[in-house]
Amino acid sequence: MKLRLISMAAVLGACSMGFSGEETNAPALVPAAQTAPAIKRFKNSVGMELVAIPTGSYLCYGREIKPEFLFPKPKGFTVKIDREFYLGTTEVTQAQYLKIMNVNPSVAKTSKDCPVNRVSWQEAIEFCRKLSEFPTEKAAGRVYSLPTEREWQYAARAGSEFLFPYGNDDEMRAAEVAVCRDIYTNALPKGVQPVGKKNPNAWGLYDVLGNVWEWVQDSWSASQDQSPSSVVASSSAAAVEKGENRIIVGGGWDNDFRMCNLAARYSAPPTRVADNIGFRVRCETRPPGE
Repeated sequence: MKLRLISMAAVLGACSMGFSGEETNAPALVPAAQTAPAIKRFKNSVGMELVAIPTGSYLCYGREIKPEFLFPKPKGFTVKIDREFYLGTTEVTQAQYLKIMNVNPSVAKTSKDCPVNRVSWQEAIEFCRKLSEFPTEKAAGRVYSLPTEREWQYAARAGSEFLFPYGNDDEMRAAEVAVCRDIYTNALPKGVQPVGKKNPNAWGLYDVLGNVWEWVQDSWSASQDQSPSSVVASSSAAAVEKGENRIIVGGGWDNDFRMCNLAARYSAPPTRVADNIGFRVRCETRPPGE
């Protein structure tokens, strides 16, 4: 089942960045005032490249987003990210998924470098568990999971206070960073495309918009609340057994900029699979045996 254009009530999760850090020479996509520290990165044993996401804070719901009739939002509040973590520079590819799960559920298998799709939230969680148990990863003390929604928003924005990671609300430039439909010409990509071919954000993350929607850990709520507990994902077995909906973010290849933007979030059952849903992984490094 494909996810198409939906009611804008599902997009109330707009979270804009209020991060300030040590200034460096920033990539051209983000204004100089929104720069980040030097990026740490590593490549794991299955070929995934991950980058360190620094601590900081951002303004959930952020500054005024225009046009307001398309992107309504509540009053913003500050969210603090107080723990560094690593995030995959791309969505999990079909080759990487196959290596861990011994199956490729994707509809189109035209390239091993395309993002894996038709993966449920439950299967994404299982992938992370198995990757954490992969001998070389376990020996390195690496523990994989899905990011929380707030971690994803913080990392995807990489300093942007706008709808797009290049630092303004110019939807005409969406194709610079996203594999997505062109709302003006109605040109549609032929399904998912190889990862890492569009411009990255300021922290080196590719395809945070478009290609495939990305699962995050959290259970669905219509808007993000201000309670500290909302930062922590509800990943209990009881929640899954109840069929409690999860969250997908970022838009897919068959959506236009109204869904392929940093405010886009949608509700989906944990069992949902579609040719425009995939995921990327989060990693923490712990001492072996901890």
